Amino acid sequence: MFAVYGKSLQKERTRKRRGCKYEISDETAMLAFKKDTGAYQISPEFSSEERCLEFIELAKSYPEVRCLYIAKLDRARNKKGEVIINEKISRPKMKYFRFKDIPTQ
Repeated sequence: MFAVYGKSLQKERTRKRRGCKYEISDETAMLAFKKDTGAYQISPEFSSEERCLEFIELAKSYPEVRCLYIAKLDRARNKKGEVIINEKISRPKMKYFRFKDIPTQ
């Protein structure tokens, strides 16, 4: 499974306003939007990398959405490199890991 990680200007505005007691300017949200850190999943799960690339092409027409990288679902590992097992369901814990960077828009 694959997903596209990036940022949305609308979500950055709500995230910045939620943490402040006073009114923030759009410049603060825009600075957070332009940073390459703090990306979150902005697409649904896709079964192939090609579908992610199609999503990215569609997202390029929207300036308020910024795609940063494609992530791949894989087993989570601890510091020793061992697979982490979810004790409730006795299956490996799954997590998205950075798979392929996208050239900046």
